[in-house]
Amino acid sequence: MSRYVGRLALALVIALAAYLVVYRPLQLHWGATRQEVARAMPGDDIQPRPIFNATRAITIKATPEQVWPWLVQIGYKRAGWYGYDWVDNAGIASATRIMPEWQHIQVGDTVPIWEGINFRVAAFEPNRYVVWQSPSGRDSMALALYPVDETHTRLVWRIHNAPYLWMSGYIVAQLFADLADGIAVRENLLGIKRRAEGAPLGTPAMLYLELALWLAAFAGFLVAEAGLVVGRDWIRPLLVVSATALLAIGLILMRPPIWVDGLATFCVFMGLWWMYRGQAAGAVRRRTPAGGFPGPGTSAG
Repeated sequence: MSRYVGRLALALVIALAAYLVVYRPLQLHWGATRQEVARAMPGDDIQPRPIFNATRAITIKATPEQVWPWLVQIGYKRAGWYGYDWVDNAGIASATRIMPEWQHIQVGDTVPIWEGINFRVAAFEPNRYVVWQSPSGRDSMALALYPVDETHTRLVWRIHNAPYLWMSGYIVAQLFADLADGIAVRENLLGIKRRAEGAPLGTPAMLYLELALWLAAFAGFLVAEAGLVVGRDWIRPLLVVSATALLAIGLILMRPPIWVDGLATFCVFMGLWWMYRGQAAGAVRRRTPAGGFPGPGTSAG
């Protein structure tokens, strides 16, 4: 039992280190410069001490006036989020055009974020920024436009979430958002960029294939963690756990071509095969008597 407890502790330390030291800091600031992360933005006063403090950004080849209409019509079952529609828009395809019915906003208007979750417009300035506030008044989301030159704009997306309510029924959703928010918001930013620039949107099949490969690589990491806990050997599982963690994080953060995703995911499962094959061989050796079994054509006498 003490061996299992020690292995479980080691597995948890590796998982937490990979998340807190590598993945979380990078996904919280995807695309943003140090200056953008440090810069004050509208809505910061809503939650000055957030436990989840994310600032992401992207450069768009368009003016703020061209980007703004895509921002104000965002919303669940409205224009969508321009990302993973099956996840964040009830399977409804996000808008590919400016929708006049969603272009007029006022402070106090509600914006559906997800099923049963409505934020309100806390502040806005046309062509510059819009700030949404959670029903509790403790969380905020701000999208701001900063001109770079006459034809380029920086879109900065900041999220401030209050300390988590660990006894709340929403804690699972909060922790899931902490893990997956960076993936979703990055795709939202890219979706806005493509639409504002008039670029091809790509096919949903490739988008979800990419996501499926990332999930498969992450699942491989979890399986490797289980092997580290229950196996008697620890060198192979430790190597595979470390390698699969780095591969999964690398795929998600770097977003390589789809064929690289496929190759890396294949390597993850080859690593699992190598790990469990070694554990099975070790189990056979432990069950074999010290003298071994008599070989063919030999005599026991």
